[in-house]
Amino acid sequence: MRWLCIEAHFLAGCYHGRRSERERTYFPAEWPPNPHRLFQALLAASNLGFRRAEFSDAKKEALRWLERRAAPEIVAPPARAASVVRLYVPNNDMDKVARFWAQKKEPEKRPNELRTDKDLRPHRLADDGPVRFLWPIPEEEWEAARPYVEILCEEARHLHSLGLGIDLVAGNGRVLKTGEKNALPGETWIADADGVGWRVPVEGSLNELIDRYKNQARRVQSGRGRGAERYVAPPAPVSVYREVGYLRRAQGRRRPVHAFSLVDEDGAFRSFDPRDAIKVAAWLRHAAHERAKAMKLDADFIERFVCGHGEDAESKNDRFSYLPLPTIAPKGRDGRIRRVLLAGPLGGGSGKAQGVARRLSGASLVEHGTGEIKADLRAIDSYDDGVLLRYLRKARSFGSVTPLVLPGRDDFRTRKAHALVLKALAQAGYTTPVVEITLQREPVFPGAEVARDYRVPSYLKEFPRTHAIITFAEEVRGPVAIGAGRHIGLGLFAALD
Repeated sequence: MRWLCIEAHFLAGCYHGRRSERERTYFPAEWPPNPHRLFQALLAASNLGFRRAEFSDAKKEALRWLERRAAPEIVAPPARAASVVRLYVPNNDMDKVARFWAQKKEPEKRPNELRTDKDLRPHRLADDGPVRFLWPIPEEEWEAARPYVEILCEEARHLHSLGLGIDLVAGNGRVLKTGEKNALPGETWIADADGVGWRVPVEGSLNELIDRYKNQARRVQSGRGRGAERYVAPPAPVSVYREVGYLRRAQGRRRPVHAFSLVDEDGAFRSFDPRDAIKVAAWLRHAAHERAKAMKLDADFIERFVCGHGEDAESKNDRFSYLPLPTIAPKGRDGRIRRVLLAGPLGGGSGKAQGVARRLSGASLVEHGTGEIKADLRAIDSYDDGVLLRYLRKARSFGSVTPLVLPGRDDFRTRKAHALVLKALAQAGYTTPVVEITLQREPVFPGAEVARDYRVPSYLKEFPRTHAIITFAEEVRGPVAIGAGRHIGLGLFAALD
C-alpha cells in the first residue's frame, strides 16, 4: 500500500478555520482542517499569478482524480482552541465617503464606522509539525494513479494558505509506504461516514470551484438606465461536497452491535460447540434475512447488507457480521456458544439495518434443510454481561477465540504470515498500528480448540488457519473480527487481561 501525502506547515503556528461559512456570527472552530479546504487551496495554488496560464488539462484531471477518492486520513500535531479574537474588517465603502468629501460635505458615516466585526477562535498547534492529508493507493492502482500523484505533489509545493488568508503555510507532497506512514508523529484522525462537520470534495467539486471563480470575477455589475449604480453580487456559497465527521483514531470507531442470548422455549440457555461457529452464524443470517423480507425492504439492501453478497471491497465491509460468541469463563474451561452478536460496519449502519436488528429478538434460529428450531433469540444488554464485555471493551491486546483465516497462502513463512495478518486488519478497516503479532496453533483461551478443528466453508479450506495474539499501539474498541471469515464467526478476538 502506498499513500499520497500532502503536507501543510502553518508558519504562524495557528489555524483560524471554522466549520461553516454560512453563519457570520458564531460557529465552532475546526480542527483539523477539512479536506475540501485543502482541495480549494490546491486549486488556488495552481492558479496563482503567472501559474494561471499553466493550469493545464493534466492538472484538472489530477484534481478530478483526487476529488473521487475517499475521505483521507489526517495526521496533525495536537492543538488547543485559543481565546476568541475579534477582528474588524473594512466594508470597502470609502468611495461613498470620498464622494461626500469631494463635494465638501460631511459623510453620513465616518471612515472608522465603515467596518464589520468578525469573531475568530484559532487553534494553536502544540508543536512545529505539519498537518498531513493521506490518501491510500493500493498497489494494483499505483501505475494508473502515478501521473496524477506526481502532479499533485508538485502543486502541493506551491500552497500558500490553508483556511483564512492569514493562515500562511508552506506545502509539500510526497508518496509514503505504509511503514513510513505509520511512523509519522502526531495524532491520526479518521473519517466517520455517519458524522458531520468536515467537508470532503466529491465528483463535481472542481467544476463548481472553477465556475464560482469565473462568476466572482464578474460579480461587479451595472444597473441599467440613467442614474443606475454599480452593485456587487455576493458569490454563491459552495455546495458540491459531502460532510463527514473526523475523530481521533485513539477514540476508535464504534460498530453498532446487537447482542442476543440463545434460549429454549423455557428461557434457559442453549449451547453449541464452538467448532460449529459458522453453522450458528448461518442460522442467525437466515433469521435476519427472513426479518428483512418481512419488513419488505428493497432486494438490493437484503442481498448486499443482510446476506453479504457484495462484489467489491467496499461492499464486503458494508454489511452485517454474524458473530457467535464462545463463553470465556473466568475460571476453568467452557467455550460453548450461548450468545450471538449482530454487528454493523465500522462507523455505523443505516436505519434499515438498525430496524432489522431490533426486530430479531424473539426470532428462531432454524437449521437449513431440516427446518429444526435450534434456539430462540432473546435481546440482552451489550454492556451488562461479563462475557460480552470481553468482546466489546477497549484494549491494546486481543487474542483469538475462533481461528483467524489468513487472506492468502503464507507458504509456511512467519514473515509472510505476519504480513497477511496486517492485510487482514486493513481489509477489515482497522488502521491502528500494530506493535506485536504472535501466531500459534494452540488456543489462546481455555475452552477453545486448536485452529485446524474448526469448521470452515469449502471456499476457505485452502487458506491457513491460526490462532493469534495482536498488540496494538493504542487501545482498540471491540468487537474485533478479521480475516477471510470475519463476517461468519471466524477470526473473532477478545480482550486479554
